[in-house]
Formats: sequence, structure tokens, C-alpha cells
Amino acid sequence: MRAEAANLANIILIAAMSGCATSGPPPTSPPATAAPVSFDGSYQGTIRLTSEASTSVQNNWCDTPPVMSVSVQNGAFSYVMPHPNLPQGQDHSLSLTFAVTVAPDGSFDASTVNGGAEMTGHITGSRMVGQINGSGCGYAFTADRS
Repeated sequence: MRAEAANLANIILIAAMSGCATSGPPPTSPPATAAPVSFDGSYQGTIRLTSEASTSVQNNWCDTPPVMSVSVQNGAFSYVMPHPNLPQGQDHSLSLTFAVTVAPDGSFDASTVNGGAEMTGHITGSRMVGQINGSGCGYAFTADRS
């Protein structure tokens, strides 16, 4: 009986000691992820003509108001670029319309519905910079979030 009591005491001692043993360092928490950047807001700026075809020069077809304003909501915006001197007809429109989605890195690249012009650019901080290139006219723009 004494041997059984000694064995029982050893088992209890081993069990107690193993309960105190650690299995390594505590688990680390996952790295913090960066908060998503929001580009939403109202942007006001200017747009200027950078290139034009000779036919466009003669007729002022590339003329557009020099003031630009867009409102980015949920990472997207629409921009309508008027061309008041462009003749309206089957192949022409008085305005170019872009439906733009801003990527998580701030870049964007959109074409008009008919594919006649492309708008590319990026937003860094509170500044939007880009270009619009069409078949006869090219533009550069900058706008700041207000």
C-alpha cells in the first residue's frame, strides 16, 4: 500500500508540474491592416488644351470651359466635358461623358461610352491630376479637394 501511495504521489507531482509548463510564447496578434483611403469629396480645378488636330484649330472644336469640377462619391465620379463649338451630328456630340471609378491606389482610367476619348489620372492626397485624350483634342487637368 505504501508503494501505491508513493506512485500516486509521484503521478500527482508530475501532473502538477506539467500543468505549470508553458508551451511557448503567447500567440501574437495579427498585423494591423491599413485603413482604406477615401478619395471622396468635391474637387475644383482647371483644364487646359495640350494638343489639337488642324481641323479642330480652324473651327475651335476643342474649346471647353477652363474650370473643372467633380464630386467623388463612393470612389467614383462622372465628368461631362462640354464642347460648345463642336457641330452636333451623327458622329459628334457636344459633350464627352466619362463614368470614372477610382482604384484603391488612387488611379483611374475611363473611356467615353463610344470609346472616342480616354480620361486617365490619379489622386494623391487631396490633389487630382490627369489627362483627357480624344481623336482631335488632348487636355491636362488638375483639381484640389475642397
